Amino acid sequence: DCRNQAYFTYDSSLSDYISVDQAVATLALQEGTSCAPKDLAKVQKEAAKEAEETAEAQQIKALEAQAQADEAERQRLQVEAEALAAAQNQTAETESATAAPPPEEVPKPSNDSEDMVSEQLRSHTESWQGKKDNQEDRYIEGVRVGKLGTMFGVFDGHGGVQAAEYAGKHLPRNVLNCYQKREARRDTVDVRKLISAMDEAFPLTDRELLEVARRKKFTDGTTALLLLVCGSQLDSLSLFLSHVGDCRAVLCRDGFAVRLTQDHRPDRKDEQKRIKEAGGGVFQVSGIWRCTTAAGAARALDARAGFKDGESHLYLSCSRSLGDPDMKLNAERPILANTPETSVHKLQPEDLFVVLACDGVWDVMRDQQACDLVLSHWGDPAAAAASIVRTALSSGSGDNLTAQVVMFGWRAELGVAAAKQREEQRLQEAADAKKPVTKAKVVEEDIDMFA
Repeated sequence: DCRNQAYFTYDSSLSDYISVDQAVATLALQEGTSCAPKDLAKVQKEAAKEAEETAEAQQIKALEAQAQADEAERQRLQVEAEALAAAQNQTAETESATAAPPPEEVPKPSNDSEDMVSEQLRSHTESWQGKKDNQEDRYIEGVRVGKLGTMFGVFDGHGGVQAAEYAGKHLPRNVLNCYQKREARRDTVDVRKLISAMDEAFPLTDRELLEVARRKKFTDGTTALLLLVCGSQLDSLSLFLSHVGDCRAVLCRDGFAVRLTQDHRPDRKDEQKRIKEAGGGVFQVSGIWRCTTAAGAARALDARAGFKDGESHLYLSCSRSLGDPDMKLNAERPILANTPETSVHKLQPEDLFVVLACDGVWDVMRDQQACDLVLSHWGDPAAAAASIVRTALSSGSGDNLTAQVVMFGWRAELGVAAAKQREEQRLQEAADAKKPVTKAKVVEEDIDMFA
């Protein structure tokens, strides 16, 4: 229509002419293509498919480039390590050849006191996939953190493993870095500054992790539980605990369980209040409290709505975590907090060991039951940890299962005595439970019907 400068095309499905956008019509005339709606839809679909394939190819190329960069970095570090080892060996040989006194006059090299404490810690971690499709738990064991001591930890991932792996790799280093920023060179550890360093290290690690997650486009998260055995003398050690989420640490004191951490779950009133103030929602699914975003809460109110594939990371049974970018869109008031609860416990003479485990264990096992299992395998942390995991699996746990047992090796004799005493108590408790319940006899004369 030259008068109105309008363009039309014949639509066979309507048996009529329909209006066409000027730019679309011009392009069709230039390229000699059809601008009918069905043909345009086909072209748009092909263009979208081509764009998707291009984006996928670019992503694969980026991943390959990252892998090549990681491999190059690994090779560089390996070369540096080999060069450093060679230099140290050469220096040692030179010094021994030129300045070493007679063998009988050379004092034996002694490790520092923190190393001696670390050697007395007997630990083992048992981690099973259980009934889940993937193993998303990770852990660290016996990591020396400079003069601060020896660190252990459990990380229960959800929605993937990348967050748990990142936290296990970077969180111990960040604790040390945060402490060194606060502390001048001293021989002793400042307790308050160490607590502050652990409090700071968790949000720092979370910010770094979220940046990596945005760059690499993953949405999973993890809980985190750290135990730091701090001190240089066996009779004056302290246990530093810091955690987000529902992994739990339990201490065995003279045969009895002492809970060292409190689970971060949506059923806690203080956690519910914080989540709702941040704009999230808290609700129950099959008896389990979960937290989610406002949109997720709206979906949960619909009885017909269930968890779709890829949505499970939006309905979590823990209220604090590292990672989970979709639950932390508001950095100032995230639904899932990254601030840990940190505590310090001075080791008592009757303390025997600590058990660190994920919620897959604690959902089906009492604290005392875990301690009893370790006592029944006293002196063998591997058998003790395996017994905890095996019992949790047979008790119906449907989650990944990770249990870490840290025994205080210098308490060997005390542990034997406590294990024996606890076994006698358990046998007595079992015998008492089997006794028939005696009902109180009531004499008719004693009943006052008008009372």
